[in-house]
Amino acid sequence: MSDEAEDRFDTIISWALKIGVVVSLCLIVAGTMIVFIHNGSNGFSLNTLSNMDSNTAVNSSEIHLLDIASGVASLSGMYIIALGLWVLIFTPISVVAISFVNFTYGKNRLYMFMSAIVLFNLFLAMIFIT
Repeated sequence: MSDEAEDRFDTIISWALKIGVVVSLCLIVAGTMIVFIHNGSNGFSLNTLSNMDSNTAVNSSEIHLLDIASGVASLSGMYIIALGLWVLIFTPISVVAISFVNFTYGKNRLYMFMSAIVLFNLFLAMIFIT
């Protein structure tokens, strides 16, 4: 692969990381502001959300992945924060996918195979975690 093509993929990876982190940060900050403006979210008061000792503390099992779109559409702060966290999770995954394309384009079979294994492991872990 030429140096020009290599530089192009490096630029794409750099922008993917920058955009992913900035979008995630904006979503998390916006969701946090909405939670404070509404004095809570999803039936939980701000006091309950901030009380770590309470048995009613919110954890990630309260927010289901399939409900994020409707939660964001209804401007629920917790769902917007969750979307920001998912964007942050998918940012390095997108870098691995871009690297896979880069290695495929450069016909580097060893690293293409290794990238495919990493992608498979990441998606498999996400299936069993969520």
